[in-house]
Amino acid sequence: MHIYADEEWPAVKRATLCSQKVRLAQKSLPIVFDYKGMMSDTRPGKKKTDRAEMYTSRIQTDIENPPSGRIAQGKERKDRSRYFYFLIDDCSLERYNHDDKAPDITFDATILNGSDHLPADEAGIGFLLVLTLAFSGALTMLLLFKLLRTIGGEVHVAIIIVIAACGCNAASSLCELIHRSVFAANGVGSYSLDALSSHFEALSDSFVALILLSIGGGWTLPSDVKGDGFNSESGAGKLMKGVRNPAGSLIDFISSKGVSGSGTGGFVALSLILIHAGLAQWGRTFDDDFDTYHALEHPPGRALMFLRIFLGLVFITGVGMIRSSGRCPPSLMSFLTKFGLVGLSYFASLPGVSLFCKTLPYYQRHQALHWGAAIVQACSLASLTWLFIGNSDSSAYHRLSRVSKDAATDMTADLAASNSGRSTSWKFGKTKINID
Repeated sequence: MHIYADEEWPAVKRATLCSQKVRLAQKSLPIVFDYKGMMSDTRPGKKKTDRAEMYTSRIQTDIENPPSGRIAQGKERKDRSRYFYFLIDDCSLERYNHDDKAPDITFDATILNGSDHLPADEAGIGFLLVLTLAFSGALTMLLLFKLLRTIGGEVHVAIIIVIAACGCNAASSLCELIHRSVFAANGVGSYSLDALSSHFEALSDSFVALILLSIGGGWTLPSDVKGDGFNSESGAGKLMKGVRNPAGSLIDFISSKGVSGSGTGGFVALSLILIHAGLAQWGRTFDDDFDTYHALEHPPGRALMFLRIFLGLVFITGVGMIRSSGRCPPSLMSFLTKFGLVGLSYFASLPGVSLFCKTLPYYQRHQALHWGAAIVQACSLASLTWLFIGNSDSSAYHRLSRVSKDAATDMTADLAASNSGRSTSWKFGKTKINID
């Protein structure tokens, strides 16, 4: 049996003789058969009473990556993941006229990383998934507890979106943990669970992005505080109109059955969710074994990085519009500055982590990217949880926001909604869900 690295494989395929191919092998392992005796012949076309001589052989070896020898095809080997090819051959067939009784050979190949099937770059990811599941699950339960306490009262729809973001993040970790445990046992895992993990992660990311963009654009704040920001007739104003508050625009558009709300903002909200889902599924075409949603080795991962950069610019522009409205209280101005820095850090984190990972050895980049993305997502979910469960004394935002039941009523917005016939809330039984 000969083992070839992917650098040599094109030359192996071009070679016509077995003797030429084996010179390119990383390893050459002799196959020595042991006679096991006469056994039942189970080959197709044979009778149950037929018997045949049985020979068996077992080969076990280690594979180094990079392979031994730093030079391959005249070039220095790079420290990266690579494919290895296994060939079972007998070069004597080219030199001697063997009889027509060449034996049938069946074989099984099992490739392990130590004692299981998990690849080396997945080391430590299982522990990270357990931490993520526990942390996101705790945030979900905390928010659900707050939501249950409001049954029969009032709750803002933004809290439900954050619950969905935390729940999707926890579900992503749970699906990936189950997939990993199955993969470690059989080397195949569950494609469905791994795909679900990618899509739950993409949903969580899109919900966080929607909430940050919308809160940064003034959603949940009274209209007399938001103001108009940039001149609505300016280029920036036209560009940002409806786009800086996608979640609020979509919910307002749905609640009014298309009568009011921003169709542009609603379209942006749906597009964000669909784009994240599309990138997650596109990434599945590059690696079916494990979730590669954030991986930057393929185009979908790089597209996600550029999307984050663009959304970060939109976010900071929306925050700037609120700050420049001329109606923003000094206390809220300070909060918006901090919130803008935190939100911008979230959107810029993936490009930042990506650049850092490029400085690491190739086999450590996958773990570093996973840990970096998980920590950033956990911090963002924790910040949003605090934003929506804090009391009116927590910050200037909590004193003014419609999320807080202690906040003052926005009479201007309520009067405008009443005159336009637009509803500012949904009702489920006795529970009122505010959408402004």
